[in-house]
Amino acid sequence: MRTTNRKGTLAAAHIELWSPPIALRLLIAFAAAFAGLALLTTSVNGQVETIEPFDLTGTVVDAETGEPLVGAFVGLAGSDWGSITEGSGRFRIPDMDPGPVALTVEQLGYERLAWAGNVSAEGEELVLRVPPEPLVLEGLRIVTDRFRSRRMAAATSVFAYEREALATSPHTSALDFVTFRYGLSRIPCNGRRGDLCVRVRGRLVEPRVYVDEHPVMGGLSYLNAMAPHELQMLEVYGWGTHIRAYTPRFMERAARIRLAPIPIF
Repeated sequence: MRTTNRKGTLAAAHIELWSPPIALRLLIAFAAAFAGLALLTTSVNGQVETIEPFDLTGTVVDAETGEPLVGAFVGLAGSDWGSITEGSGRFRIPDMDPGPVALTVEQLGYERLAWAGNVSAEGEELVLRVPPEPLVLEGLRIVTDRFRSRRMAAATSVFAYEREALATSPHTSALDFVTFRYGLSRIPCNGRRGDLCVRVRGRLVEPRVYVDEHPVMGGLSYLNAMAPHELQMLEVYGWGTHIRAYTPRFMERAARIRLAPIPIF
């Protein structure tokens, strides 16, 4: 092998190196690993340093009026992890580590807010002020009134649930929401595995389900794959035989073009 002499020049030589016994080498390696672990888990004064996760909490409000925003999504930038604001506009993101964090806030009728800063368990609660989009908010009011007029013109029973009720629901699916809030029965359809029906006047009926004004396959089973907070509005017609669900994305488009919904007969 190649070695260096004391003058630093290269010379060729065959050297027989002494190798310690295996047990001694294992003991040395264990001692080195233990020392490294001690350096990682102790501070200068010898105390153990631990990083305790905490719940990041705060409130989302309208930047102009200061009113709390219900149903806004507060998420970690670049991630799907986040929280939906409650009735008082409060949010909570669990298991956060102290240090820098980047958040995004999304709410129909408001600009997308990006916030970055340092957080800690001892820090004050965040107040995230989101600028409104006046044209979208005005359009949303107009379209919401038009949907309300359509429900009033229907020749059957109608129940409607809007964003606040949907976003603050404890239920994990839109189907569970309808089942408990409306009192909808869920009965397997005769001879069809996986399909759900409702009983109306003594007979089983498979509900017609529309999402963003388009019929969907699967009826009630389709709603089982959607969370309530994913919806902006939900309508239940005719004792549960006809259900219409609307996403925030659809309602934003409807607000921008001042959509006039098609009458339901």
